[in-house]
Amino acid sequence: MTIAKFHGGCHQIGKSCVEINTKKSKILIDCGMDPSDNGLPDIKDSDVDAVLVSHAHLDHCGAIPYFNFKKIYCNPPTADLMYNVWKDTVSLSKTYREEDIKKSMDVIKTVNYREEKQVTPDIKMKMYDAGHILGSSSLYLDIDGKKLLYTGDINEIETRTLRAADTDFDEIDTIIIESTYGSPLDIKPARKVLEKQLIDEISETIENGGKVIIPVFAVGRSQEIIVVINNYMKSGALKEVPIYINGSLTHTTGMYMGYSDWLNPKIKNAIENRINPFGNLIKGGDEAFSKEPCIIISTSGMVQGGPVLQYLSLLKNPRNKIILTGYQAEGTIGRSLEEGATEVKPFKRAIPVNGKVVKIEFSAHADYNSLLRFMKKIPQPSKAIVMHGERYQALSLAMTIWKTLKIPALAPSIGSVLPLFD
Repeated sequence: MTIAKFHGGCHQIGKSCVEINTKKSKILIDCGMDPSDNGLPDIKDSDVDAVLVSHAHLDHCGAIPYFNFKKIYCNPPTADLMYNVWKDTVSLSKTYREEDIKKSMDVIKTVNYREEKQVTPDIKMKMYDAGHILGSSSLYLDIDGKKLLYTGDINEIETRTLRAADTDFDEIDTIIIESTYGSPLDIKPARKVLEKQLIDEISETIENGGKVIIPVFAVGRSQEIIVVINNYMKSGALKEVPIYINGSLTHTTGMYMGYSDWLNPKIKNAIENRINPFGNLIKGGDEAFSKEPCIIISTSGMVQGGPVLQYLSLLKNPRNKIILTGYQAEGTIGRSLEEGATEVKPFKRAIPVNGKVVKIEFSAHADYNSLLRFMKKIPQPSKAIVMHGERYQALSLAMTIWKTLKIPALAPSIGSVLPLFD
């Protein structure tokens, strides 16, 4: 019997980690860190044969250097992006050290999309495009003849930078699916509508002489937002002002240019024709605090650590604005701002929030409708396991899958041990 144990990412977003035990192998799918408190999965690394990484976001790969793993499988852009995620983690916390990063990089084995890899004697893997960030993968595993699809974080629609998630899998016995926006309350407007909302909010602030702060993760949403802003500026629909970027954004955005084959055809063609889709970006410094209007795009996306914290002092000025563009985990400054905090305390002194706080779900995750469309496009599995969502979202999606698609579904809690296949 193949057993799955869930070490994280259940009834929460963060610390994603699924342990799979067969008669011959033990593997982990993802090994993430909780972005709100740097929490780690409770695992024993010595008997893990391999770690399979879906993509280079902290909540899926951030804990890896803390452990001593024998083999780590991911695709080439994910390997490069993970290095930056880990370097950022070292600079922001003392969870692990530079030498731990080197040790992990030394055992990485890269696999391209749709390339079959024998990762243990009884487990074969293929990676498919998940449409979430550069290199993001859905993992399709053949476990001694049984088929598992681990979606990872997926986006079912094409975006400015990425192709839509692949759905052309062979038969599926069990699916493990994300549920970030898994409830009927989580239906998002069309991407064009969201783009217009974003540009309207930026324009309003710039016209009033203010500054716009956009917290982002270094990979994914940040590049999407930069492309949108650059396109609107080039068309004349948005006034041209300096765009300052911070954290590892400079490097990761450069990686998108270097991995153009992994992007959607339109942006790939632009890059190959020597057109920079990201425009003129300036590394943030004291200039961002000048009196002139500007846009500041900085890590981290949940306003929990990273260079964005130094810009929160700008919220003292009512002309300035912060735009939250993605999910904000419980316990983060981003969640506090989203819930209407009148002050925040990134350092020792509290900062009054006089500027405007706006939430625009410019997400790289499939919403409720997209998740259901994805489920209908793929071969019907015999069983669905729902994770990577807060409790309500995970339970809601599990119930919808069961009632609407007639597929038995459950949303396990952390520590649950389940048979993976019926």
